[in-house]
Amino acid sequence: MSEGEHTIIGKIPRERLNQIASRKLSSLAIPVRLATDRETLEGELTFSPKVINPTTGQGIPRGRFVVLGHDHLRFADPPLAALDPIDFFDLDRPAAVEQLVIQTLNERATRLQEWGLRLRALHLETSLDSERLTLRAVVKTDAYAFEILAGAGGVRVSRVAPVGGVPFDVSISFRPLALETFASLPDLERFLVEAVPEMERGAAGEQRRFDPARPGTLAPTPPPRNALTLSLLQNAFGGDAIVAPNAPVELIQEFEHGGTRYRFVASREMGATFRGRLIGPSGDVWSDRFDLSGFPGTEQMVAAALGLGEMPPNLLAPAERPFGRIPEHLLPHPGEVWVMSVVVEEAGNNEVRYVGTDIDGHPYGAARVLKRAEFEAVFSSERGAWRLLILIDQVQGENVIYRQLDRQRQPIGSPRKMATAILVANFVPEAPAY
Repeated sequence: MSEGEHTIIGKIPRERLNQIASRKLSSLAIPVRLATDRETLEGELTFSPKVINPTTGQGIPRGRFVVLGHDHLRFADPPLAALDPIDFFDLDRPAAVEQLVIQTLNERATRLQEWGLRLRALHLETSLDSERLTLRAVVKTDAYAFEILAGAGGVRVSRVAPVGGVPFDVSISFRPLALETFASLPDLERFLVEAVPEMERGAAGEQRRFDPARPGTLAPTPPPRNALTLSLLQNAFGGDAIVAPNAPVELIQEFEHGGTRYRFVASREMGATFRGRLIGPSGDVWSDRFDLSGFPGTEQMVAAALGLGEMPPNLLAPAERPFGRIPEHLLPHPGEVWVMSVVVEEAGNNEVRYVGTDIDGHPYGAARVLKRAEFEAVFSSERGAWRLLILIDQVQGENVIYRQLDRQRQPIGSPRKMATAILVANFVPEAPAY
């Protein structure tokens, strides 16, 4: 989704989600701030000596994080970055966050032990990556070598190296391995070999959804002669060299289509999350945040943005993808009074310019203009502030039935309907519920 669009829960703006998350984290004594992109909340937790890497026994003194939506933390640095996002919204005390981190680390350690036992039962040697909290094993047959990784997402085939052929990465869409279903190593080998065509089709589908040789389609532009390319870096340092967790990364590649040149830019935000942009002669053609696990490749992404291929459905990591509904704890209930507070920036004879406020009373969002008579008919002044009170009569699926209240808090006018997402985006309960 492009800048300024509603990104997480239905149509709730990112600003509102940040306000909800910030208020909750403040109650847990966890400070947060806006990142350099001015829309992502980030912070750092300091841990007690109880928080340790379960694979090494070494302490983890702190953990940087970003906030996903209004209720999850995702850690940025290893080994915590290997964990699934932490749901903090239902926690009621600061110590509970640390306890949940310890519990999640212990659960991963237990899973690693289980996977290790199953892999060794198949007579496979395993190696442990204590930073990524994963196990690695290699299954070798006469024609292939299969790299198996056990970690986030279960046990998966990550790479296939045909004997005498070109290795390829296996699509994340290829199903995880249920190790318990293989009675012996030959059973696993037979399954993997038979699945090679499916793995190849998945890799090919992600690498190329269009024919670049066909006239009028996309053509990559060769890099400048002295450019530092990824291939030069890989030749120098190898494919297993690690980018420092905090290091900024920005990648650029140019393409031509229909006689027009486009530039693709990917800027690392944190961990495996990037902000991508496709820039044409008139500005941005496409802009979105993506996770490496769902990214189909630069050429395929540019082709999709230009209408030459299908837009991948899962650009964001699972925890960042839009939810299909508003969470239960954000929904209104019949009988509640919800309020929209505004600050008047300019009051003329004919028009009033005003701006909404967040749950802490600070202005946010774009200013709006109403005719003065319409503004005074909708908003009432109380102790120098202007606000609109509504009473929730009914909640009907994705809509609410409400009535406006006058200064004496009596219903006025006939009942009206409003989308629940719009209500949550612009109003808050009169009694602070966030």
